Amino acid sequence: MTSPTPRPGFRVRRTLVSLFALTSTSLSIAQQTTPPIAPSGDEAIVLSPFTVDASKDKGYFAENTLAGSRLNTNLSDLGASISVVTKQQMEDTASVDLNDVFRYEINTEGSSTYTPYVQSLRSDGVVDTNAGVSVAGGAVQTNATSNRVRGIGVPSTAINFYPSIGQIPMDSYNIQSLEISRGPNSMLFGMGSPAGIVNQNTTSAVLNRETASVSLRFDDRGSMRGSFSFNKGIGTKLAIHGAVLYDERAFERKPSYDRTRRQYGAVTFKPFSKTTIRANVEGYTNDNRRPNSLTPRDFVTQWNLAGKPIYDSLTRKVTRSAGLGVLYPPKAVAQVAAEQPGPVTAPGVS
Repeated sequence: MTSPTPRPGFRVRRTLVSLFALTSTSLSIAQQTTPPIAPSGDEAIVLSPFTVDASKDKGYFAENTLAGSRLNTNLSDLGASISVVTKQQMEDTASVDLNDVFRYEINTEGSSTYTPYVQSLRSDGVVDTNAGVSVAGGAVQTNATSNRVRGIGVPSTAINFYPSIGQIPMDSYNIQSLEISRGPNSMLFGMGSPAGIVNQNTTSAVLNRETASVSLRFDDRGSMRGSFSFNKGIGTKLAIHGAVLYDERAFERKPSYDRTRRQYGAVTFKPFSKTTIRANVEGYTNDNRRPNSLTPRDFVTQWNLAGKPIYDSLTRKVTRSAGLGVLYPPKAVAQVAAEQPGPVTAPGVS
């Protein structure tokens, strides 16, 4: 009796089934195997889902962020358009404020490449918002708000994921990293601008570490900037961090100036192995006489030539103080004819 001939492809399918069974068995054994015990003295490190550890940042690369979901998430797992600017990148590009950072990021424009079109209160010209100006409604625009994201407008700002005042500029002297979230993802912070939001993570005190740094800058206009920061670990449970800044900016138009003094302090206290308390405080003082962006306007000469007209709210008349009589309301034709001889025509009619 002849055995049936195997169908084409039978051996291939049988091989695949065998491999699948072997793989399933291996996975079952792996799941049942007890994980190796860590050597004595080594404890597993569990990262907080609400804290980003910057120790994994390498150069310009930051691995995790809280900006996308308010949880510690890998940037590659987020669908939103988010960029993280590390401290190293800010130092290498000599960036001290947000406009400096926007020069190198995608879909962003800083004051060096973009100036908002804002009319003055008198509507007699476009003001220089980069130097700072008060606009209608009492709002103040400074260099910190002379930028835009996605071509829409000024982004919202936050400090450690809490909304902040945009007119107070961010400064790199106490910043660990910046997170630029472009687009409506800013709603994660509450009421956010449709352009996006920029969050600054301030520097925290680090346990068991002692550092100090000094930075000085000058320019050809007479500006000078100096900052000092330090970190001091006190034992294994307490650390303090401090930073001070003096920044005086000069301009081509004298005697304009913009002087800023800032002080920052942070404390980290770890009383127990699973309890960490962090606190920080900052002082900000700004004194300025920023340069004018509009030339002076002369509204006095024309008033003198018009006879120095004055309005009386009781009689509702505008009279010339130079003794030239009533300017408004105009006299009727019959009244003018009675006062002077000769033919009379209505004003403006020949």
